[in-house]
Amino acid sequence: MIKRSRMNRTVPVQWYVQDIFVSTVVVVGPDSLYVDTYLRRLTSTLRASYSNYEIVVIDNNVKPEELEDMKLLLSELPCIRIISLSREHDIDTAIFAGLEAAIGDYVCTLDQTLDPTEVIPDMVAANEEVDIIQGISTAPVKGVMGTRPGRKLFYWYNRKFMNIDISVNSTYLMAFNRKAINAITGSNRDHRHIRHLARVIGFKLGTFPYTPISNPRKVRSLRGGVIEALETITSYSTHPLRVVSWLGVIASFLNLIYAIYVVVINIVGKNLAQGWTTTSLQLSGMFFLLFLGIVIISEYINRILSEQRNDQKYLINDEFSSTVSIADTERKNVTK
Repeated sequence: MIKRSRMNRTVPVQWYVQDIFVSTVVVVGPDSLYVDTYLRRLTSTLRASYSNYEIVVIDNNVKPEELEDMKLLLSELPCIRIISLSREHDIDTAIFAGLEAAIGDYVCTLDQTLDPTEVIPDMVAANEEVDIIQGISTAPVKGVMGTRPGRKLFYWYNRKFMNIDISVNSTYLMAFNRKAINAITGSNRDHRHIRHLARVIGFKLGTFPYTPISNPRKVRSLRGGVIEALETITSYSTHPLRVVSWLGVIASFLNLIYAIYVVVINIVGKNLAQGWTTTSLQLSGMFFLLFLGIVIISEYINRILSEQRNDQKYLINDEFSSTVSIADTERKNVTK
């Protein structure tokens, strides 16, 4: 008997090979190293836990030598598929490429540099009770100096105004059952952010605290963070438009009061000085609101144009598979 942590509680679980199909999605990119070693550990974990499994590796512009090392594993280890994207994409797009390719009853997404393979049985066990499991790092997520306050502000805005509660230490370690996968991959959004979409679809979601291999770190410039925040907010909420609308209403009301004030003063007043300061403040305030509105509206127009183009989210350049693709060749329910 061993102990597994399910949804923040510890319960005794008998270790045995389960008759379920588990897919794992591993995204590797230009900074990935020793991927073959990680895939060996992942295979060992899956083989000891499940009668059927697959490893879907998304080549998101990985180094050529790493790709060659992975391809050598295909003749040695079963149930591995390598999907090479035509160019490097953001992490969310690469994960969706893996989710759309996975055929398992349960699907886990992992970061090769952060996520230990040993957590998969616990994640899947929790996923049997809850549709979506979100990994939460017990170590703080680091980043470029000065960006953490911005991340906290962004997640506060999501929680306060978009009703999307995401922990500031959430990672891309996630687990989904087939029902949740079908709902998420069925989205036709141009900008698909997996952690946001997982909460928008309305399925039951739980958290899974774990200790990562190394301290999580997001390498992103201030400009990149602002652009991603704008994309996310405008993709999942109309709240900024509503804010601008209310600002416009308030500004119009104040402007009306000021106009009445000007008329009254001109009727009853004598020897009035030129109102240069007041006029300048009024014009400054109006132009501020005007350009703020233009910025927000431009972002939504950008989203509309992106959706209308209906471009391919990603293109697959090549695909490689192990000589043995299914552990249990007698299994029938291996399609979506």
